[in-house]
Amino acid sequence: MPNHYDVIVVGVGSMGAAACYHLAKRGAKVLGIDSQQVPNTNSSYNGNTRVIRLTYQEHPDYVPLLRDAYQLWEEIEQESSTKLFHKTGVLYAGFPEGEAISGVRLASETHNLPCSTLTHSELAKQFPQFTLPEGMVGALEPEGGYLLSELAVETYVQAAQRLGAALLTSEPVIDWSSNAQGINIRTRCGTHVAAKLILCAGAWSGGILRLPDVPLTVTRQVLGWVRPSRPELFQRGDFPVWNIDPHGDRGMSGIYYGFPMSNDPAEGNGLKLARHHPGTPMAPDEITNETFAADEEEILLPLRRYMPDALGQVQTIKVCKYTNSTDGHFIVDRHPESDRVHFACGFSGHGFKFASVMGNVLSELALDGKTQHPIGFLGLSRFANS
Repeated sequence: MPNHYDVIVVGVGSMGAAACYHLAKRGAKVLGIDSQQVPNTNSSYNGNTRVIRLTYQEHPDYVPLLRDAYQLWEEIEQESSTKLFHKTGVLYAGFPEGEAISGVRLASETHNLPCSTLTHSELAKQFPQFTLPEGMVGALEPEGGYLLSELAVETYVQAAQRLGAALLTSEPVIDWSSNAQGINIRTRCGTHVAAKLILCAGAWSGGILRLPDVPLTVTRQVLGWVRPSRPELFQRGDFPVWNIDPHGDRGMSGIYYGFPMSNDPAEGNGLKLARHHPGTPMAPDEITNETFAADEEEILLPLRRYMPDALGQVQTIKVCKYTNSTDGHFIVDRHPESDRVHFACGFSGHGFKFASVMGNVLSELALDGKTQHPIGFLGLSRFANS
């Protein structure tokens, strides 16, 4: 007879690892199942670090969730005695009416967040590392910084296991079903039974969710580290996380962002940067660690254009995945097939910073049938008429 669990979590990545922890912390008997090893180097959180920021340009409704996320990141740091968050500030640059600057302004005004504005000349004086087109302005958020993404997942998993959670890795889920008695999960090696189910399988969500009216597109994304010609200009403590919206600058698109340099090898070798945009759509299992010449050019282009003192040899390129919803916002809700099943997906390349609070959200949905966190704007209902 299979073991019976209170909750099974399918997908022990960013959100699933945190969910396992929050469930176990409340005393639930938890099983986490992942098709890969954990932490997974072929994942959406691959690449050592991820940005965290409060002045959320994507939509001001995310800010209350971010406040809770910050608190929960601090809690897991304290409970695990592990440093996961480096507060460096986040510098935004772009044209005044572009999405980044106008979005940051809206979020900071809506939620009364600390954020200072910089004229073009002030930006050039305070951050001479950048050579930006005339007309670009800046905004500086003091509370932002970055998280150690792979270490965070590992920390949540280990904390969950210390609290009694079980973990099954390299075990793909073949099928799941729900009835009045509970949940049955069939994997390659057996069947597992639970009262509740959480599905948060990242790039593999499309197949396991069985929601054809909620299309998800998985795209290949690259992250790169370079060795700057003047590394002393880009050290943590003197240089922030940065985010450049180039819309309006001829031939440039997407959002370029990056991190200060650190002597910690867990953060990578050199100055890390990437381009936030929907990459090439691919099936998740077709996305490998293989890199190409075009990947290197994607990393070097913004340096040539905006950060000439950072130009240097590309040290490392890593590949990760975006799982994109049609509107670029997360999807978190009860599954239409059963009130025993909840899911989170479609994090669209900006979800990792929310992992701490999403784990809490999913644990409350599974155990209580509702959550105290404001997630109404992330529900399935927004797709009803699409």
